[in-house]
Amino acid sequence: MMHGPYRIFERLLDEVLDEQRRQRRYDERPRDPRDEIEQEVKMIYARGEIDASTYHRLLEMAQSGQLDWDDLARVRRERGAGKRREAQAPRRKRDAEIVRSLNRLYGHRSQLENAQAETEEVLERLEADLRRLQEQASEAEEKAQLALPDEERARAYLATKQEAVDRANTLEGRIASLRQNLRRIEGLRDELASREAELKALEAGEQLAELEAGIREDLMDAQEE
Repeated sequence: MMHGPYRIFERLLDEVLDEQRRQRRYDERPRDPRDEIEQEVKMIYARGEIDASTYHRLLEMAQSGQLDWDDLARVRRERGAGKRREAQAPRRKRDAEIVRSLNRLYGHRSQLENAQAETEEVLERLEADLRRLQEQASEAEEKAQLALPDEERARAYLATKQEAVDRANTLEGRIASLRQNLRRIEGLRDELASREAELKALEAGEQLAELEAGIREDLMDAQEE
C-alpha cells in the first residue's frame, strides 16, 4: 500500500536530514539540558503516548525549564495506567499495516520538527554573522577613504573590507542553502500530513465497514430468533 511513493519520500527525507546535519556542523554548540527533555517530549508524542493538548503543555514547560525527567516519568506512568484501563474495554483490532505506517509517519514528523528547529537556529546565527561582516566591510571602506592620502593605510583597510566581503559571500551561500532546506522540510511536512490523513481515512473506512457488517449480522440473528 503506497510503498513506491513512500520509499521516494523516505529518500527525500534522508537527503534533507543529511544536508541539515552538514550545515549544523558549521557552528555546533553544547546542547542545553532543556533541549534533551524537549526532544523526549516530542518522541513521546510521536509514539502516541500523549495527546496533543498534553504535548503542547509539556513542550511549553520544557522550553521554560519547568519540566524535569521525574515529571516526564510520572506523566508516562499515568498515561500507561490510563492505557491499561482502556485495554480492559473491548475494542476493534486495528489494521497492523496501517498502524505501522502511521508510526513511521509520526517518527518522521518528529525528525522533521527537530531538523527544522536546528536549521532555523543555525540560520539565525549565520544571518547575525552576515550582518556583522557587512557592517565590518562598510566600516573598513569608510576608514580607507578617511586614511587617504596615506595609501598604505588605505590599502590595509581595503584588504580588511575585501576579506569581510569574501566571508560574507560564503555565508550568503550557506544561508541560501539553509533557506532552501527549510522549504524542502516544509514541503515534506505537508506531504506527511497528507499521507497521515489518507491513512486515517482508510482506517476509519475499514472500521466502519467492519461495524456495518457486525450490525447487519446482529440484525439477521435477531430476525431468525
